[in-house]
Amino acid sequence: MTIGTHVALYQTWYKNEQQSRFHWINDNRNWLQMDKAGHIFGSYFSATATSAAFRHAGYNHRKSALLGMGFSLAFQMPIEYFDGKSSAWGASSGDMIANTAGTLAAGIQNWLWGNPRIPIRVTFHKSPFASQRPEMLGSIIPERMLKDYNGQTYWLDLNPERMKIRPGFWPRWLGVNLGYGAEGMLGGNDNVWTAADGNIRDYSHISRYRQYYVGPSISLGYLKKHPKKAVRIIAHITDKIRLPLPVIEFNGKRGLNFHPLYW
Repeated sequence: MTIGTHVALYQTWYKNEQQSRFHWINDNRNWLQMDKAGHIFGSYFSATATSAAFRHAGYNHRKSALLGMGFSLAFQMPIEYFDGKSSAWGASSGDMIANTAGTLAAGIQNWLWGNPRIPIRVTFHKSPFASQRPEMLGSIIPERMLKDYNGQTYWLDLNPERMKIRPGFWPRWLGVNLGYGAEGMLGGNDNVWTAADGNIRDYSHISRYRQYYVGPSISLGYLKKHPKKAVRIIAHITDKIRLPLPVIEFNGKRGLNFHPLYW
């Protein structure tokens, strides 16, 4: 599975890029840090899923946490190598820091509690920007889910009951989501680039801005042992995926906005 995932990533991201000697770049300002959020989530998810697999195999939660962290970091290394060999990118110390942060976010929670009490989640919606530069942001939905940072939102799910903060004073099913996203990005640093035909594309009139979200979340994870199978399925789904719910958004372009349903 690990090899297959790396092959798929190579085919999606690197296959058509010119190769070079291994090199480093400083890309910490790129994509309004949405790529770094993606690295945090990816390494968090990898460490969490692997730790759960080791627990299922019979390891205690502390050994599982350590094994999950080790796997997550090892999984990310080839991706940085691919970046370092691509002339269009380069290996990034910022990416490695983000990978480590996401791995620790999962590992520490699994070590202390046996499972994450403050999960990190991601949602995706189609943005209008990918069609303006499909070779960079993706031409089909699977590519866009990976490449189009305009359509991604990353969330922290805070649930006082799950976090064991004064148990009993807060509804078990209700949490608070804090989200981060960004829009207006057609390139890493700016919206000007040289197309394949040699002509310059200038979309600098499109504003690039960050987005911050707050809204409710619903999790029925505490019903995973319910006698009815349908309830158990719903409990697992709501414990892993952010449902479309109302959110308040703040960004530097339009100020405060209310979304009745936001994915």
